[in-house]
Amino acid sequence: MPINYATGRTYDGPQTLEIEVETRKEDDFGLEEITATFRDQSRHISGRVTALVFPDGIGPAVLTEYDAGRYQAI
Repeated sequence: MPINYATGRTYDGPQTLEIEVETRKEDDFGLEEITATFRDQSRHISGRVTALVFPDGIGPAVLTEYDAGRYQAI
């Protein structure tokens, strides 16, 4: 089931990331590590990221990796 994360930004339109989590695992400190795909319709970019999920959730974790350019284009 996809997660829709509204970033509050606007490009060609309001930026919403459609996120699909592929894998989840917990690290030694209890943080969740995910691999997820995302689609950004407003910028016409799709990618795959690996991210640590903090209490603020999956959306911000994926956006952080995307913003930093740490994603594989798909």
